[in-house]
Amino acid sequence: MNQKNRVRVGIDVGGTFTKAVALDLKSGDILGKSTVLTTHTSEKGVSEGIITVLSNVMNSSNITFDAIELISHSTTQAINALLESDTFKVGIIAMGVGPTKKDVIKRTDLSDPKINSKQDLKTSHRFLDTSELISEDQVKQTVQELKDDGADVIVATEAFGVDDPSNEKFVMNMASKLNLPSTASHEISGIYGLEIRTLTAAVNASVLPKTVQVANYVENAIKDFGVKAPLMIMKGDGGVTSMKTFRTKPILTILSGPAASVAGGLLHQRVTNGIFVEVGGTSTNISIIKNGKPEIRYVTINEHPTCIRSMDVRILGVAGGSMCQIKNNRVNKVGPRSAHIAGLKYSCYAEPEELEGGKIVLIKPKENDDEYVAIENKGKTFAITNTCAANAIDSIEKDDYAYANQKSARIALTILGNHLGMSFFEAANSIIQTASFTIIKTVSKILKEFKLSPQSTQIIGAGGGASVLVPFVSKQMEIKYMKCDNAEVISSIGVAS
Repeated sequence: MNQKNRVRVGIDVGGTFTKAVALDLKSGDILGKSTVLTTHTSEKGVSEGIITVLSNVMNSSNITFDAIELISHSTTQAINALLESDTFKVGIIAMGVGPTKKDVIKRTDLSDPKINSKQDLKTSHRFLDTSELISEDQVKQTVQELKDDGADVIVATEAFGVDDPSNEKFVMNMASKLNLPSTASHEISGIYGLEIRTLTAAVNASVLPKTVQVANYVENAIKDFGVKAPLMIMKGDGGVTSMKTFRTKPILTILSGPAASVAGGLLHQRVTNGIFVEVGGTSTNISIIKNGKPEIRYVTINEHPTCIRSMDVRILGVAGGSMCQIKNNRVNKVGPRSAHIAGLKYSCYAEPEELEGGKIVLIKPKENDDEYVAIENKGKTFAITNTCAANAIDSIEKDDYAYANQKSARIALTILGNHLGMSFFEAANSIIQTASFTIIKTVSKILKEFKLSPQSTQIIGAGGGASVLVPFVSKQMEIKYMKCDNAEVISSIGVAS
């Protein structure tokens, strides 16, 4: 490539796929694109997939290192960890003056079901009286107690910490000396509400050890690969920030993946109004675009309200790679577990002979999961996904990203159909209908919330799994449908743009 320092690379790390595009900043042209499976289980985690797609894009378009002006990426690492409860125990040190002790504890002890209704945030709590100057020994003992109680990360929170954060910083400094990462509530938000600020800080802290590790892996991998350009990460509000922010405030990137898709829709597809539905392999993200702008609001994560403002994105645990559950000889539920997270190949990407003669088995992808349907044959296990179902009923066009081996898909759905006492077509439709109903419910809520009529709006499909579910949703709801150009890499385009 002749031009110098005018290429921007956007990389989106999803739950199932890692995708990259290289954009020519002068013309806006896509110079190259690549998609690989996200490398969750590799020694260096997702960084391995990031280097693979970056290398693929550079090789296919002859981009040199010095032509790259910036690499920016979005990631679902934080949100997926929260959705799947892959979190760390948080030690909370709350501070206040003696007379307010009871009230401060009430507002900061997240073992209270009224605050932590699902009890999915694992916490331990201590109170320090700041009526008098707290000593180093006091703080050290308190942090050590929490560490002994299994805390992997510390939250420091004080009633008026936003005005005077010195005590919160003091606690963080001690946590660092005892080799524990920490979050201070004043860093997360400047609002006075102690309860919401503490809860937000705890949500942030619960994924902090994971995101610090991810940040280190990614930065080192990019550097070792030879790229000298700055590495940035997308925030949930559509802006970009440094990797330092990802290390300390990963909650700001909590919706970076969905935000990247919306940015791609706005900048690449020039969408001005509509409901944007991005279907990935693990999750579906739904957002509203009005007058060329995304809606912004405070984020709720796993029913936890936070004081973080981000794009208004509804995240659903159903997508192209979602597996299904059965009950009473019927498809009972689809998702939230995906084939990739379960470590299984989609049936529709297997060879027909790998499936012929197979039988239905029920598996638990992770120890505490419900049982999901799979096919076992000749010592191998294959997932039956939404993508398999859509290919079985011939609803995916040949040039579509989600197009697979339709013969294999039909064999897989026939095996399931026989098990349930129905035809392959009925079994496949049952999966698609069950999965789509989850999306339909959310789109219906959005229509009502924003006072939109089905006739006056449109659904914009994006993501590699768009054609698997969104046309069905559109047809059922009688809403106009449009699929994005380069739908499978729209999030990467958004990050790069």
